[in-house]
Amino acid sequence: MNRRIEKLFEYTKLLCFGRYVLTAPVDSRLAFGRDFPTFPNQANNIEKVMEDDRAKILAGHKTAEITYFGKGPTANTWLIRSYGDKFAKELELEGFRIYYVIGPHIFINGRGTDNGATAESILRDTVETARNLRAREPNEVPTDQGLCHEYGFTRVDGSRGPALSQAGLHMADLPDVVFSVQSNQSQSTKGSNGYGLLKLINDRKRDAGSSYPRLTTLREGKKKVHGWDGEESLVREADGSHDFEWMFIGETGNVARPALLQAAMFTKVASDRVGAAAASSLNDEEAVALWDKLLDGLKFRVAVPGAPAEAIAIKR
Repeated sequence: MNRRIEKLFEYTKLLCFGRYVLTAPVDSRLAFGRDFPTFPNQANNIEKVMEDDRAKILAGHKTAEITYFGKGPTANTWLIRSYGDKFAKELELEGFRIYYVIGPHIFINGRGTDNGATAESILRDTVETARNLRAREPNEVPTDQGLCHEYGFTRVDGSRGPALSQAGLHMADLPDVVFSVQSNQSQSTKGSNGYGLLKLINDRKRDAGSSYPRLTTLREGKKKVHGWDGEESLVREADGSHDFEWMFIGETGNVARPALLQAAMFTKVASDRVGAAAASSLNDEEAVALWDKLLDGLKFRVAVPGAPAEAIAIKR
């Protein structure tokens, strides 16, 4: 282990997103990608939030129609039902904008009567979500099954819940470094979606030909992470920034072995742009050591069906 990285991880904490956790230095934070849309600390403004949304719906088309505006089907829920235009009404494609007032926050979910969903099933799901959703402090790591959101936690069993999780890790001592994770259990693995990372890279090189950027490869090949047999590519670009990727292709619909699980790490990042910082805060050896440490700390928060013991952070 690199001495500098070892010191960085002398004091750590768990940060949770979706069904996963990362082990990170104590002065770290997560930036959530696709998540439960939330108005943080706006619970007292629910009427204004809904009025603004009603105005946006009606402004979307001159034939838009609000069919219901008010309290939802259970305590602490509010609801706007609408048709986006006259054609949506003719096709009975009704939109549902659902508001959950939980603690100090407003959580919002948009649904519609399409793809087999009915008004009855949407209202039924609303009651279930309201029963299982609660507020969560950023550093709280629940020990029961469910999904961590930026401001909340939904209690569901290990095989259910949204299929997509995304988060980026930012470390105070390394402000130019961003480590990110994405998981998608519902994605198809057919065709190019089933290609491993190394094939995708080789295809890019072939297609780009002589215009492919000049890179220094630090490590490339198979990389197993807690039973996930993935592939990695660790390169340094000409400007000194590091571009590290790892990818695992699993099975569509499999929680323990998601169709896509991938991680990336970039250095020399500023203002959300790779290469924009003056220099990388890490040399090659430090970057590789940090990468290995962060990947090792990527686990399921609690057990999910089919996951090996080494992939579980909190064992009960």
